[in-house]
Amino acid sequence: MNLLTKSQKQIRVFISMLVLVSVSFFACQDAIVEEQLVVDSHAEQLESINAEPIPEQYIVVYNESSLNFRIDPADYEGGYELLRKETDLLLRTHAIHSDSVKQIFALGLNGFVVKMSAESKDKLQADPKVRKIVQDKVRFLSVMQGNRPIRDQNIPEVENTQTIPWGVSRVGGPFDYKGTRKVWVIDTGIDLNHPDLNVDTRHGFDAYNPRRDWNFDDEHGHGTHVAGTIGALNNHFGVVGVAAGVPVVPVKVFFGPNAQATDSGILAGVEYVGKMGRPGDVANLSFGWQDEEYTLLDEAVLQISERKKIWMVIASGNSRLPGNTFTPARVNGNYTITVSAIDQADRLAWFSHFGYPIKFGAPGVNVFSTWRGGAYRNSAGTSMAAPHIAGLRVFGSLETDGYVKNYPIDYLDPIAIRTRGAEGMGYIKP
Repeated sequence: MNLLTKSQKQIRVFISMLVLVSVSFFACQDAIVEEQLVVDSHAEQLESINAEPIPEQYIVVYNESSLNFRIDPADYEGGYELLRKETDLLLRTHAIHSDSVKQIFALGLNGFVVKMSAESKDKLQADPKVRKIVQDKVRFLSVMQGNRPIRDQNIPEVENTQTIPWGVSRVGGPFDYKGTRKVWVIDTGIDLNHPDLNVDTRHGFDAYNPRRDWNFDDEHGHGTHVAGTIGALNNHFGVVGVAAGVPVVPVKVFFGPNAQATDSGILAGVEYVGKMGRPGDVANLSFGWQDEEYTLLDEAVLQISERKKIWMVIASGNSRLPGNTFTPARVNGNYTITVSAIDQADRLAWFSHFGYPIKFGAPGVNVFSTWRGGAYRNSAGTSMAAPHIAGLRVFGSLETDGYVKNYPIDYLDPIAIRTRGAEGMGYIKP
């Protein structure tokens, strides 16, 4: 059921961080100790925030049947160049300067982002080469974080004070990763200097700055939390992730302390993963929102996952709605995995989305992981559930151990695990 009226024009945006009523942590003799995260089940977990249109900035999608060439997904640079030339020609035809182009999409979508007047937009929309024009939007997130994160300031040289989060144990982990795959964290960036993470900065991406000024560092904390659950190092301190030590690649599409993003920036991040990723790699998408009319992200996620055989693991949402409500969680492809959240009793978390097309349940309540500034933090949400699956999927096919309990409809999510015999793999073809 749609909870928002059309007159409100509101979009529910989430990076799956709940409004935390009470969170407490403490350090005890150098060790990090986690306490229960207390969440008020009657609290509104996220604010409903307007998506603000970006003045005179549009995402233009080509009618592929009208193009006189075909793009080979295996030749990204060649396809990009063909679309660049086609775009220059199209804009000249409508007296729009080519310098107005901000981004070209040549993989998930065939199209571009352009600054132009509303009058030019109307003329371009009438061109038979154009399938769709959508106004670009900026989205904001405002979330209460709870108490301050903690830091393992006195790391012992020998004594092992490492914590294994309950979620990592529930899915069979931790497993030491020794394979060749990567996990692309499409999020707020990652703390580049966190001592408990193997951050791959060489392949990172920043959707909002020129390449020479790219900044992958996490200004919010969410992406670092996701990365820790996926692959925090198996060492003598902090926490350990599901696929301990796997390279986590920061694909920064949300920036600033309030995790601000544009639709075109998110699309650019997904496109970059398609360009740089290899078959069998995994991308984690712990974000989404409700907008029935906006389908471009769905299209990009589906096309790139299918064409490049990259696994897209997607948080389902935190508004207790059907699983097909949010983009991109509603995508159901051969290489997409939408995830619901469970608590420590295997029950569906009170906030989690449910039903089709969710494929697995995973721990999403009281999840302890890394945080920006070299810190650690407890959190909850389907954002925290998805990275458990991402950490498992990088090893290959998934196993299951029971089903999510207390499900509100006649539809069951299997709980994903891997057994110990799979440790150290990662070369498995999807």
